[in-house]
Amino acid sequence: MSRHNADTIATALRKRVCMEPPTSSPVLHEQALAAEFGVSRTPVRQALQRLAYERLVEVRSGVGTVISPLSPARKAQDIALAHALAHVAAQIEGDRPLSEEAKAYIVALDRQVASAEALDLETNYTIRSTCIHVLTREMTNDILADALKAALWRLFRWRMAEAAEIASGIDPRLPQVMSRMAEATRVGTLRALLAAQSAGPDDAARADAGG
Repeated sequence: MSRHNADTIATALRKRVCMEPPTSSPVLHEQALAAEFGVSRTPVRQALQRLAYERLVEVRSGVGTVISPLSPARKAQDIALAHALAHVAAQIEGDRPLSEEAKAYIVALDRQVASAEALDLETNYTIRSTCIHVLTREMTNDILADALKAALWRLFRWRMAEAAEIASGIDPRLPQVMSRMAEATRVGTLRALLAAQSAGPDDAARADAGG
């Protein structure tokens, strides 16, 4: 019996999408994925639906499900949107205390980044995706959390592409963002953690949960 289900398949496919160049749009064939993961097409379809909701993939008539390509011309807009949504979320979510689990995750990730001389792309992905998960899981407004998650995944893909061009695999923004997030855990509120992502109104590039 396969150990895979819609959750594990979605997790694997998110990583696959983020490791692709942002401007590419390969087709994700349900039948091939079902064979790869040793499942029926139903959990594969469910996983792809989740990724479509996060705007990581899209369905094209006559083609099938493809990785959503990003436009270099809209990169600045993608960054600005993530920045704006993080700022709005900070205002709406308010001073609700962060969970101890969220604090522990962020502090551990900050230490990992601060001590690293190099990070391969797989580790880079793990750090950034964990930040997105922790941040949006703490939010109470589901609609806003879903919108912010989609925006951050899009920004995340741009950052992964930038990291792929750097020998260390570390985007220069990542240590700065993680440091601000760790500082926010000492304040201990969701507002502070979200504000750490929207800090610097003149630098929308900071609105990235993973840098």
